[in-house]
Amino acid sequence: MQGNPMNILMQLMAGGGNPQQMVQNMMRQNPQVNAIFNQQKQSGMTMEQFARQYAKQNNIDINQMVDFLKQRNIKF
Repeated sequence: MQGNPMNILMQLMAGGGNPQQMVQNMMRQNPQVNAIFNQQKQSGMTMEQFARQYAKQNNIDINQMVDFLKQRNIKF
């Protein structure tokens, strides 16, 4: 699984895994992921609002990920 983090995540999710469990595992294994989720909680924004703002601030195109989630009826 090579590529950018969004492609890796999409490949994992396409494999039929539980998205919430994957996020929990990432939070345990990576302090940066945990810090981002803490920032989201403190912001008072929904995960989608926070992800869009974070992506915009960091010049990250998340449209491919958003489309992927919508196709699978996964709400973030």
